[in-house]
Amino acid sequence: MAASPDSRTGALPVGDRRVLADRRASYRLAAAETLEFSDTQFFRRTMLVVALVLFTGLMLALIWYASDVLLVLFSGILFAVLLRAPTNWLAQHAGLRTSAALALSIGALAAVIMLLVYLFAVPMAAQVAQMIETLPQAADRLQDWMEQHRWARPLRPLIAELSRFRLDSQLLGRAGGFLTSTLSAITGAGVALFIGIYLAAQPRLYQRGLMHLLPRKNRPRAYEVMDEIGAVLRWWLAGRLATMTVVGVAAGIGLWLLGVPLAFTLGVLTGVLEFVPYIGPILAAVPPLLISYNADPELGFYVLMLYAAIQGAENYLLTPLIEQRAVALPPALVIFSTLLLGALSGPLGVVLASPITATAIVAVKLLYVEDVVEQPKPKL
Repeated sequence: MAASPDSRTGALPVGDRRVLADRRASYRLAAAETLEFSDTQFFRRTMLVVALVLFTGLMLALIWYASDVLLVLFSGILFAVLLRAPTNWLAQHAGLRTSAALALSIGALAAVIMLLVYLFAVPMAAQVAQMIETLPQAADRLQDWMEQHRWARPLRPLIAELSRFRLDSQLLGRAGGFLTSTLSAITGAGVALFIGIYLAAQPRLYQRGLMHLLPRKNRPRAYEVMDEIGAVLRWWLAGRLATMTVVGVAAGIGLWLLGVPLAFTLGVLTGVLEFVPYIGPILAAVPPLLISYNADPELGFYVLMLYAAIQGAENYLLTPLIEQRAVALPPALVIFSTLLLGALSGPLGVVLASPITATAIVAVKLLYVEDVVEQPKPKL
């Protein structure tokens, strides 16, 4: 029971004042210790945040300066997925060893490429040279047509640049930068090819090496994520190859039936550019439109209808069937990633934007949506 103050002076007895002073001193000491602990904790958290910011900055700088190297590595992974699909099928259904199945897959792919080069390289090269000579004439005629239509006049500078294009020795002499870029692309393709072969030969070896960087409790989930990404890339690649084949054949046959010059070359070009969704088909339609319009404006209109019909059939028939097995990619996200990677890494970024987007969607879905967002809250 606390002592009551003196009724005459209003002060506490001496003993009680000492107890009160000791309590206040203990309170001040506890507050000082709490403040010191809070400062230490604040300092540690600040250093952690600074370290995370620096690490993020270093990773972004690495991606910025080494983006070409990372894209080549991803190209190798994509090529490994392409080789591994028939290898697994042969190993399961033909009873072959994995090494023999992989060698057979590489040999079959090389044989197909050599056969295509032998059958089509020479005539296609002649048609490409003819197309290069034809495009400026088509651009000149299109520019004259734009002079007669006011709404098309803003496009005249672009067409004027195309009309001045000539493939001669003077142009090739000034194309040192383009030649260097081409050699770099060929070198990168060779590196990606060897990376893909090594990855396809021993995929688990590299997976285990990567798993050693993670805690043991997270390794099973990491294996699941990597296997899911591999399956999605495999189905995406199969879907792209099927789409390229169907669209290229349809375009080539349609152009041939319409009597468009260089129908075979334009069909192959359409199929190759179909690898890049949404943007590739637009680029593929430009050369046949120019060439057909140079021959006959009415023919150019029919070619435009042909490509519109092909793209309509692809978007509403072929793509939905493919996306039943592969990951469904949002169009706006694919276009955004294509523009972003194109600005960062040039043509290689544009080509690989779609599979990179598919990989990112799977990783976010498994590692963030399922493991973080949809996790049930612990019961208290």
